[in-house]
Amino acid sequence: MSGESKRAAARQRIAEKRAAEAAARAAAERRRRTVVGGVTAALVLVLVLVVVVVVQTRRTSTALDAAAPAGTVAGGTAFAVGEADAPVTLTVYTDYQCPVCQRFEETNGDTLDQLVADGQVLLEQRPIAILDRFSTTDYSTRALNAAAVVADQAGTGAFDQFSDLLFADQPAEGGAGLSDDQLVGYAAQAGATGEAVEQGIRDLRFEDWTAQVTEAASRAGVTGTPTVLVDGEPLDNGSQLTPEGITAAVEAAARG
Repeated sequence: MSGESKRAAARQRIAEKRAAEAAARAAAERRRRTVVGGVTAALVLVLVLVVVVVVQTRRTSTALDAAAPAGTVAGGTAFAVGEADAPVTLTVYTDYQCPVCQRFEETNGDTLDQLVADGQVLLEQRPIAILDRFSTTDYSTRALNAAAVVADQAGTGAFDQFSDLLFADQPAEGGAGLSDDQLVGYAAQAGATGEAVEQGIRDLRFEDWTAQVTEAASRAGVTGTPTVLVDGEPLDNGSQLTPEGITAAVEAAARG
């Protein structure tokens, strides 16, 4: 082999060695970036999970610590009407945006009032807010907050009247619902007036409480409204949610 050929072969070996070293360095760099990227992704995931936990904990804590309207019973989740020692407890879950609840009230309202007046039941009214998605302004929450303000400022009797007014003028699903001005006006018709009432409605004073009672209903197994229980036993949403069906269920419960 000539001297020139030897030099060319040497240069080739050097080039190959450098190429191999460069490839090794590149592979090492890729491995380093992969490790760093994986660690970074893991740290980001941990950070996201921490943020989620903190936010959820804060929300849960806020809901659990929410101030309840004056006059509520059952851990601040219900408005009671009737004698505390009545033989039967009748529990009614409703949503002010729920059309079926409106029909339930129209059909059975007089029967419920009569059962209370006769001393046969303690009526626990448990309004909740599960239908915000059917309005553009979270009307279920706004209406329930307003009802809570009325109860807090003017008592359960005013709450009952206010609820009747809301169901009588229930807005169609998919719209904005009643305005704050309308809610304030209905509150006044029910006997709840003054700056505290107006500000409480406009500022959503009991917004956290509405979340609390709605979550409590979900934990209790309520999946829709109206849901009616007689001494804790749910009534069938068909034939039992009639004046005759409710009366019969109450009488059966009273007999034991």
